[in-house]
Amino acid sequence: MKSLVIPEILNIPPKLFPFIFNFNNYSYFLLEGGRASGKTQSVARFLLYIAQMRKVRICCGREIQNSINESVKTVFVDLIDKYKLSYSIKKDRLSENSTNSCIFFKGFREQGNVNIKGLEGIDILWIDEAQSITKSTLDIIVPTIRKKNSVIIFTMNRFTRFDAVYGFCAKRKDCLHINICYFDNPFVDEKILNEAYISKNTNLNDYNHIWLGYPLTNNNEFLISSQTLDNAFNLEYQKDMYLNEASVMSVDLSASGADLCVAKLLVRQSTNMWLEKDTITWSETDTDITQGKIISLYSRWSPSLLIVDADGLGYPIWISIQKIINGTVGFRGAKKPLSKYALNARADGYLALREYLEKGYLKLTDKNTIRQLEYIKKIYKPNGLIAIQDKKEIRKLHSESPDYADSLMMALYAVNYCLNNVISDVYEVSSCVQSEFEPFD
Repeated sequence: MKSLVIPEILNIPPKLFPFIFNFNNYSYFLLEGGRASGKTQSVARFLLYIAQMRKVRICCGREIQNSINESVKTVFVDLIDKYKLSYSIKKDRLSENSTNSCIFFKGFREQGNVNIKGLEGIDILWIDEAQSITKSTLDIIVPTIRKKNSVIIFTMNRFTRFDAVYGFCAKRKDCLHINICYFDNPFVDEKILNEAYISKNTNLNDYNHIWLGYPLTNNNEFLISSQTLDNAFNLEYQKDMYLNEASVMSVDLSASGADLCVAKLLVRQSTNMWLEKDTITWSETDTDITQGKIISLYSRWSPSLLIVDADGLGYPIWISIQKIINGTVGFRGAKKPLSKYALNARADGYLALREYLEKGYLKLTDKNTIRQLEYIKKIYKPNGLIAIQDKKEIRKLHSESPDYADSLMMALYAVNYCLNNVISDVYEVSSCVQSEFEPFD
């Protein structure tokens, strides 16, 4: 019996051999796990090999790609140089000189919209860092790759349990799912092994996520534990049929092109119990459209209180809506806190949200909100006050702004600090927001 001879370029971890040998048997591949497992290197090697065998059109995509340097192009170029492969290397693509195969690189989300230009006729789509892909992007990209026998490959180290790609791939018969970690990779050097060992003995939560590929768990860095969020999602409660129903509508407004506007409705179910009743999103950048949507939702939901994001670009929208809907509260996250523990109003809102969740006072229904709440971090300042991780930092780490989470936070801020004033027909809500509303420079 002859032994199987594998080309040198396909020297990959044996655990990933099923990815190669079954490539024609699946439409989707999910390769996930921790750092130094060889996922990215293995896929790049195999795609270069395929492109030498037959003419293929390959796209390597990410949720957001600000420059070609953020792509996997460098991985390909290093392999081409190492194995002296016959490729022409251009600024934004690679061309195989014999088969005319093409490998190009793309960011899917541009200025808030998913751009599918150039994806028609793709044979293979490889999405690296797939933990950053949002469900809205996935819902557009997947149906676009419809050429016969086309394949989508995901490589990732997921952040949360409710990851969009992981959820899409789970239990699909047409998806081959392989979990791989650094100890499955025989090509890992001693330096990497030592780094993993140090991480394991320094911070087990970091080790589990970074090196084993587990979803982020809620250690002391995170505001709300995964178990608390699970409990809130599965919460069963008895509604008080005789309670005068109160409700809060909150709107987190888009601060940049990649953000969503998110409206939420919370409805009181008993003296302490609240239900996340509805969540509506939109991505139009036209402020007139946004104002119209808010007013339309307000008319449909008839909430006891409306609270609107009044930071940055949201300020003029809040000013306009305030003139139409009496008593609309403008939320400024950086404003002075109302509790003694928080650094600012945003921290006030998130601490109130955590308290309601931990006490079983809030029933969650929206999985995108739960997904974002899993990665919200708290930060202790030198003066002992609690701050919440900056939205810009969150966007950098997760390729999205926590719009769903912030909308829920604003709603709980209103429940905790504003609602009683409104129900008592005191519409100035002076205890809820400062009077000096001024636009940012």
